Amino acid sequence: MKKEASNLNKLNLRSLSADRQVWIAAASFALICSILQFWRLQSLTASMDQGIFYQVLWNTLHGHPFESTLSSQLSTNVVHSGELPRIGYQRLGQHFTPILILWAPLVGLLGKWSLPIIQVLLITAAGLILYELGNAKLEKNISKMITFSFYGANAVIGPCLGNFTDLSQLPLCIFILILGIEKRIKSLIIISTFVIPLIREDAGILLIGVCLWVIFRKKSQIKLGAIIGLYGMLWVLATTNIFMPFFSEDSSKRFMVENFGQYLKGQDKASTIEVIKFISQQPVLVLEELISPFGKTIRYLAGHGLPLVFIPFISIDSWLLMGIPLTGILLAQGNPLAINWRYTYLVVPGLFSGAVYWWETHTLTFNRRIFKRIWSGFIILSMFFTLTSNPNRTLSWMIPISIKPWVYQSPIKQWQHGQSALEAIKIIPTNESASASSSLVPHLAARQALIRFPYNTSYQERDGTSKKVDWVAIDLDEHARYAFAFRSEWRDLQEIIKATNALIIDYSPQLVKDGIIILKLNGPENKKAALEFDTLLEKVSKIKNNKL
Repeated sequence: MKKEASNLNKLNLRSLSADRQVWIAAASFALICSILQFWRLQSLTASMDQGIFYQVLWNTLHGHPFESTLSSQLSTNVVHSGELPRIGYQRLGQHFTPILILWAPLVGLLGKWSLPIIQVLLITAAGLILYELGNAKLEKNISKMITFSFYGANAVIGPCLGNFTDLSQLPLCIFILILGIEKRIKSLIIISTFVIPLIREDAGILLIGVCLWVIFRKKSQIKLGAIIGLYGMLWVLATTNIFMPFFSEDSSKRFMVENFGQYLKGQDKASTIEVIKFISQQPVLVLEELISPFGKTIRYLAGHGLPLVFIPFISIDSWLLMGIPLTGILLAQGNPLAINWRYTYLVVPGLFSGAVYWWETHTLTFNRRIFKRIWSGFIILSMFFTLTSNPNRTLSWMIPISIKPWVYQSPIKQWQHGQSALEAIKIIPTNESASASSSLVPHLAARQALIRFPYNTSYQERDGTSKKVDWVAIDLDEHARYAFAFRSEWRDLQEIIKATNALIIDYSPQLVKDGIIILKLNGPENKKAALEFDTLLEKVSKIKNNKL
């Protein structure tokens, strides 16, 4: 009896140790990612996409749900028809994301800091729920390793260190749903199933994956799986063909064409049903798109599988859960196959959940000491590749943008430039309209009228009348920083110089500091700022590109 009690105490200590290690890993992940997100904002690394979400939620909080002039700038009316961005445009026509409204109070409380905090906490919580899912099926040490793999995965860390994305809500919700199915907790199943399609118009396809998994792997719950899958499929079809067209034609005229235009045979507009029809009629093209570009596709898949020792690729459960969203990514035009992009969050939930179920029948493999070491090595390797990939330029303070030619700016200089810019834009009143460089957009998005420079400096009021923005904020340092090394950056700089020069007709320089230019519509003459403006433009105009 004493021996049994001693063994039980040892087992409990090991269990507590596993729990403690997971919580330490989660806390470390949250702390490091939070610090790096703080750096992103302060060093002007965050960009327009984050500003879009901030403006959408700020407007929602101020009685104009889901409105965004930044999103309007990306609409088919502006991109294809040449109209001006407008106040009153609702982003729901581009992406149907009603669940975002839950975060509006936090935006009111924390301002521009809310979105990075939300994203980091969502991903951190997803890892803890994954651990609970693992504990429902496996011994704690295996669950611990799967969770370590999650926090060390490039596909998890990369997007988390980028601009806020609505897809960051998916891993947590999918893990909760699968945990609910596993433990037969109705409340978790109902709430998560209801919420998932509200995250984004395409999130319902993950429920179809869950449906297939339940039907083939949880045969006692086939009815439940069918209901979940039917709900997900009907929601995707209803959202993209009924709800979104009510707000705008962006889904059919922009996103379907841009993502799946290669299947449309020259058609400039298509619904999701039409896209599916076209794809089904071209099996050879589908096969080509699934594997091309071959090298990039292999690297993308390898990046996903590395921290889990590639086990998901031999797991039936993983393929059932992640197969449909992964296929959608591979079939998309241009293949968004970047391991640091937000689309990885469509694949990550099925990838890791499936790994849990594979280990349920392969525990003996884990008991081999050599395999534990190999797994640990793969997690470290995944973290190393994440570090060297400089996800979303968040680590540019330590990783150069380019080796040849050498492109690097010290963290001190990045920080000083960021602080100079944040100080400079304080002269722009919060109740006046503005056009700003991408790096300044997240800091100016708490207003009704904000558009990205240099693409527009005018917009439409609610009544349709056009109006020039009151202020223009240009981060010329950002635009010029990499122009000597990259052709695209140099060409962009030429357009920006041209657009900036054209502003002088209606705008007066008010402040020029460390490459930041602030101009005001019909503003008072400021001779010092005007001289500095001319000097700065002359300086950047002389930048030559090494590859031209």
